[in-house]
Amino acid sequence: MKIKTIFCISIFLCNIAVLSSCYQGLPKDKTQVKGEELIIEEKKMEAPLTHKYDVDADITVSRALAAKMIALTYNDFGDIKTMDREIKYKDVNPKDWYDMYINVVSIQGFMNGSGDTFNPLEPLTYSQAQTILERLGKGKYNVKMNLSKEKQKQHISYKEWVNIYLKLMDKLAEEKGIEKTYGIREASLIVIATPANNTEVEAWNMGTDKGIYSFFGLPMDAYIDKQIRVLVKDKEVFGFIKIENEEPTITNCYIPDSVKDEITIFVGGVHRTYHTQKDFSAEKGKIADIKINLGNILSLESFDEELRGKVLRAESNKIELEGRGYIPLGNDYKLYNISGDKTGWGSLSSLTIGEDIARFILKDGKVCAALIEKKPEPKNIRVALNKTGFTGLIHKEAIVTSDEEFMVYIGEEEKLYNAGDGFNINDVSRNLSDSVPRVRIKTKSGRGKLKVLSITRNGENPRYRGTLDIMKLDGGYSIVNELPIEEYLYAVIPSEMPSSYGIEPAKVQAVTARSYAYVQFLANRFYTYGGNVDDSVQCQVYNNIPENDISIQAVKDTTNEGITHKGNVVNANFFSTSCGYTANSGEVWADYSDRSFPSYTPPYLISKKQFDGENFGDLTKEENIKRFIKSKDIDAYDKDFGWFRWNVSMDLEELSASINANIKQRYQANPKLIKLLDENNIFRSRPVENIGQLKKIDILKRGQGGNITEMVLIGSKATVKVLTEYNVRFLLQPKQYIKGKDHIVTNLYNGTKMADYDIMPSAFFIIESKEDSKGNLTGYTFYGGGNGHGAGMSQNGVKGMVDKGYKYKEILKHYYPETEVNKIY
Repeated sequence: MKIKTIFCISIFLCNIAVLSSCYQGLPKDKTQVKGEELIIEEKKMEAPLTHKYDVDADITVSRALAAKMIALTYNDFGDIKTMDREIKYKDVNPKDWYDMYINVVSIQGFMNGSGDTFNPLEPLTYSQAQTILERLGKGKYNVKMNLSKEKQKQHISYKEWVNIYLKLMDKLAEEKGIEKTYGIREASLIVIATPANNTEVEAWNMGTDKGIYSFFGLPMDAYIDKQIRVLVKDKEVFGFIKIENEEPTITNCYIPDSVKDEITIFVGGVHRTYHTQKDFSAEKGKIADIKINLGNILSLESFDEELRGKVLRAESNKIELEGRGYIPLGNDYKLYNISGDKTGWGSLSSLTIGEDIARFILKDGKVCAALIEKKPEPKNIRVALNKTGFTGLIHKEAIVTSDEEFMVYIGEEEKLYNAGDGFNINDVSRNLSDSVPRVRIKTKSGRGKLKVLSITRNGENPRYRGTLDIMKLDGGYSIVNELPIEEYLYAVIPSEMPSSYGIEPAKVQAVTARSYAYVQFLANRFYTYGGNVDDSVQCQVYNNIPENDISIQAVKDTTNEGITHKGNVVNANFFSTSCGYTANSGEVWADYSDRSFPSYTPPYLISKKQFDGENFGDLTKEENIKRFIKSKDIDAYDKDFGWFRWNVSMDLEELSASINANIKQRYQANPKLIKLLDENNIFRSRPVENIGQLKKIDILKRGQGGNITEMVLIGSKATVKVLTEYNVRFLLQPKQYIKGKDHIVTNLYNGTKMADYDIMPSAFFIIESKEDSKGNLTGYTFYGGGNGHGAGMSQNGVKGMVDKGYKYKEILKHYYPETEVNKIY
């Protein structure tokens, strides 16, 4: 006899707690299961729920698989991987695929084990499912299953679990929907390769026609060469729905090799060789659609129509080629990089703006694939210009003039403007279209400068070498300045280092700026605006202060030179002022990929002494760093600059206000780096918005150079551990947050006073308590040195080294050990 199962989701107000009495009867608004079909009825709903999946899968819902779905619903995959491990179940090992998911759901209270076991691979029972759904409902939607004792112990089917789970998620998401709220969406994927048939993919990963996806806990080997419908979040398969096609067609794949009876394709980041009954050897190097079945090619159609040209802009549905305007991208377009020894899977950012490096293959008038055949050559650079105040890259207007005659080009039309005339983009915007999407402006001689009257920098309208392109985008215009990289550096150097320092420091800055520009040019982050880089601190500041004779000469004296380590151009970090020591980069920044801290320090970004004479011992020890910071007669390279030593005093009320104004933001930026002391006296990554009144600051750890890496803030409501120098500096801002109180003043070594500074100048500081007449703590005085993060090169230190007779290559070798200064293009 079939047992009927009834699920009930009762709708209550958010602030009503979950009470056992709620489960005694069914209210009018109810959820029922009739056989396999789940129906939700709610009088207040304006539109019916849309999430009903025709799940067709014989998959066991293990407790581990349920944990994965819940963890992915409420967390990004990156956060899941990097969350501190807190679980201690005997049957869950850090090497297990499910370890990270069980850790998350245990920490967040959605699931728990029994004693010291979790039983991860046991099938999920109806009773356990009800408990999980109740916790997910959070009192807003109370879930009850009217189950017999026998049914409670039975295993819930995968189809039932997926549908009831997503129905509840849909209710919790309300009008926003599951995709916008939780990032979970449907996707159709053709499985090309798994570790079962390919060594290019790692464990629990698969190569598909859409790229590499992970599928922890799901049986995907059985779906190789099939088109499947799945639920995904980011690049992780959240759940399986069904097989869509047993003989799918892989569209727009690249054929790197072909012989008489075999074809090797590359798609989604993996290679795969298929058998064929026909001779397709002539298809090598082409883009094709292939229909497959269990390792065999059933049919093949290749495409020969192509375009070439310089890419001027790219966005999700179209690219702009010079002289052709916008070309639409097909819905399933793919990008391949075949410029090196290995074929690569590309993205739009791979199409370097301003470069002619790719062939664009057409199908039905749209780009179905791009083949990048050449490496970009950084001769010119395209700079997206910010509005006045560096407040964004979309301009409401663009007005340009010049001190000499200049030309304006709109498609094939051109117009000559006299010196001093003004060109306003709004006067011609109606003439712009997909075939003519931009206006290009340059001086008639090609050697003059263009002035942008709609932008102000330091109280003046900036003037630019090269050309200006103005493109009409949603909400306004993008303005891009194209010019040779060497000339671009003319106006970077004075914006980053004072020209009053002289030619040798400018040469140092030229080499570091060139190295940085090279790396940013290849990153091509601003392709949607038509640029390789922008002109702000997101890349490096350009033309905020105009070029001058010193900056021009510095660039010419170091033409094409950059900093390399083992043949690779390095991202040369620098900062304002050293305290006398620099920091290990791994003791400044968390790891980019897994967010761990401290992280790896490359040999060219290590802590180094920045003065002549004997050192002060181990600066991780408080007594040594205190003696060092309090010393002012050190013959340091930065000693003549105000930020070399500084101090600031704040009372506990002011410090509390600063901490509480910023701690939520810092936790959200990286939860691993702000940890809350729990009831077991263990620091764990937990949300925190307010620590109450600050009672004490403890310095826990310092880096090799003396910079603070870990600090504890003890408050009346919470105690938190703070990691990384930036978090330390940001939370202890010497800035007045209390209305009516005087400015907080930071005193510099040279007598300068800075009011309400936005961040503690550096993490190279010590603290001294301030007490009242009864010995009660009232605040702290911070004694510190330097300004900035402290890793890499001190710009003011460069000036000090030059004054001691050092030359630019010697200075670069000092700040970046184990590097060379070489021609990089």
